Amino acid sequence: SSSTTSSCWATKLGYSCCKYTKIVVETDNSGRWGIENNNWCGIIETSSCWATKLGYKCCTSRCPQEEYRDNDGSWGIENNNWCGI
Repeated sequence: SSSTTSSCWATKLGYSCCKYTKIVVETDNSGRWGIENNNWCGIIETSSCWATKLGYKCCTSRCPQEEYRDNDGSWGIENNNWCGI
């Protein structure tokens, strides 16, 4: 969609942004990168991680293990801290 293209930080680097995946494979100074159809793509940061409003970060690992689920969502653990999945 045009809104994805206009807000896609990766286009200035010659890449498209991920349409489906939110799985972060690599992070660099430009942003977070994923892979779709065997191609690198930029992951657009969502303006809000649901866990932020509760004082937590969202998990950044590739395949976070769900350790707990409550009414707010699914939770994982990274660096000995709870994170939203």
